[in-house]
Order: sequence, then structure tokens, then C-alpha cells
Amino acid sequence: MATLTEGTHAGEYIISEGNGRISREAGFLASGNNLSACTVLGQVTSASAATAGSNTGDGTASAPTVGTEVINGIYTLTCTDATTGDSEIFSVVTPLGTALADLTVGVAYASSHVNLTLTAGSTAFVVGDTWTIDVIFSEYGEFNAGASDGTEVAKAILYAAVDATSAEQKCVVTARSTEVRASDLIWKTGTTEAQKVVAIASLRSIDIISR
Repeated sequence: MATLTEGTHAGEYIISEGNGRISREAGFLASGNNLSACTVLGQVTSASAATAGSNTGDGTASAPTVGTEVINGIYTLTCTDATTGDSEIFSVVTPLGTALADLTVGVAYASSHVNLTLTAGSTAFVVGDTWTIDVIFSEYGEFNAGASDGTEVAKAILYAAVDATSAEQKCVVTARSTEVRASDLIWKTGTTEAQKVVAIASLRSIDIISR
């Protein structure tokens, strides 16, 4: 007699979640993924080149990269102190209006949100000069600690199985405010225990708590 193996059920990893629609979101699973319910996901993330405002200063910005706590939207850098020669100070504010650590021109700026370097030009920056960085989250994909496209950061859990082998498909994910059963989570083959610890911490930062 053939042996049948029961697959994972939609949402079986959930212990508790918020009322209404607060915990789940609709999205898209990137082409090339064929994933079971309970799979830990990352999200493809891109940051546009830093865009200068109508600045007096003609300095330049390096290509920005993103950190583990980056959020969707526009980050704004504003010169707040131009009394330090070619080491002007810029405030850095998230799309939600949260102030991060200040950036110093000529010094590599590293944070859990965005990373870049502003370099002085021939004309110094003045107070009020600005730069913006537009961060865009797009498709979900299987969490992959070795990736560099955003999926190396755990962002969600796939609610129900989706086959996007040949084309992007709609999906539903657990995105926040949920208790989940750690033993039910499904990981990409080869994910180490240390990488799982980091991923679980990333999920905790968005209020997805493993028990």
C-alpha cells in the first residue's frame, strides 16, 4: 500500500494573531519559487540612488545599500550643521519620521536602515541641503541568508502554499503581530542554526514571535 505524506496546512504555524487583517498581507511570490505554507520569507528590496535636492553644495553620494530594519518609503537627509568645513552634519529621517543617527560628510554612514557616504565637492553643503533615498519592497522570496537582494532578511511567513515556478503569483503572508510555532517553520535547505537565530530575531523586530 502506498504511503501518503500529509503536507503542511495553511496557517498551521500560527498560535495567535491580531484581530481583523492586522497580521496578514497580500503580496506576490517571485517567479522561481514553489513553496509550502509555513516557509520563512524575505522580500526583494531596492534602494534608489541618492537624489540631491536643490542644493548649494555640489558634493556626491555613493550608491546606498539597506540594512535589516529598512522600511518602505523615502529616507530624507538634511544638512543641519555646516560649520565643520568639509565634514558637514546631516540628519537622517526614516519614511515614518523617526530620526536616526546623524551622518557626517566624508565618513561612511552605516545603520540598520540605510548605508552610504556623502563626499564633499568644490562647493560646501549649507544648512538645508538635502538628499533622498527611495526604498522599495517588491516580491517575496524564500529566505536566503546568502542572498544580497533583500531576501537575506526574514520579513514574513507564507500563509498558504504557492507555486510560482514559472511566473510571479499572488500570495498571503504573515507580516506582523503574530505568535508562531517555531517547530512548524520551513527553511531553505542549507540554512544553518545560527542563520535561523538571526532570522528569528529579524521576525521578532516586526512582532512575529516564535515560541
